[in-house]
Amino acid sequence: MRHHSGCCASATGQAGASKRAGTEGPAIGLAGPVSQTIVEYAARTRHQVHGDLVERHARELHSRASYDCWNGLSDRDQELWRHMARLDLTTGRS
Repeated sequence: MRHHSGCCASATGQAGASKRAGTEGPAIGLAGPVSQTIVEYAARTRHQVHGDLVERHARELHSRASYDCWNGLSDRDQELWRHMARLDLTTGRS
């Protein structure tokens, strides 16, 4: 496992902020049918689940499946985890 002090922990040991914090618009551009589905589903379910809940659940799903650092993931990879979290939260699976 690689050292994560530069990407996810400060000198105080607190987790770093997401690269997408405070940004608007999709991390995945509309380049094809899969990305279009992800962006449309995010827009459709925005009123059903709060963004913070989606973010927390995405991080939880990622931590269960990988030892990689969340902040080390690309914006596209993080958005894929958010999409899986939205699916999980809106279809009743937890």
